[in-house]
Amino acid sequence: MDEDVSVIIPAYNESSCILKTLESLRGIEIIKEIIVVDDGSTDSTYELLKPLKDIVLLHIEHNKGKGNAVRYALDHVNNHLVALLDADLCESALEIIKLIEHIKPGEKAIIIGKLPAPKKKGGFGIVKRLSGSSFQALTFRRVDSLLSGQRILPLDFLRSIDLPNGFGLEFKITLEGVRKGLEIIEVPVDMQHRESGRNIKGFIHRGRQCLDILSIIRNEIK
Repeated sequence: MDEDVSVIIPAYNESSCILKTLESLRGIEIIKEIIVVDDGSTDSTYELLKPLKDIVLLHIEHNKGKGNAVRYALDHVNNHLVALLDADLCESALEIIKLIEHIKPGEKAIIIGKLPAPKKKGGFGIVKRLSGSSFQALTFRRVDSLLSGQRILPLDFLRSIDLPNGFGLEFKITLEGVRKGLEIIEVPVDMQHRESGRNIKGFIHRGRQCLDILSIIRNEIK
């Protein structure tokens, strides 16, 4: 394995987790670059990151969404492979090693972290069912971890597609990956991140995610 990896971490109001996530990635030899995009945080995330000399820190003044943050970071990537990770993984970000183990030099693939079942009840499965059934209708393929934000993929592929701004990012990436013939590899990982419950904040998050995915689906069937 001689492929180096750049990590992109979009971060919005992640002051409680971001430093733990970064610490877990240090020392992984194949990771040569960590790019953190502060996406208009209103807490102390950006201030905590500014003193760090071993990351590339980018700052977006106003929050514009995960997809926009990733797109902004692509111009600063210096390796052929990109790992997309959520900022709130904390110590479990170390599980990226399991994805790295599936890298094969020269092979075009999207390696997706398959997270364990949530520990608490969130929504009612509407987003998952909508995305899964729509994806199968569009591609005749099933991907269990379609919405997982933890993945490794080629930089040139990421740059070749029109990334959406918001929470439909993973759906769009996987859809285009299948269409362009990339192998989809799902790897079980013990990554843990903040779970949204059955409360107002959780329903708002899932509602936005659902709308973003619906927007992509509408564009696909026009």
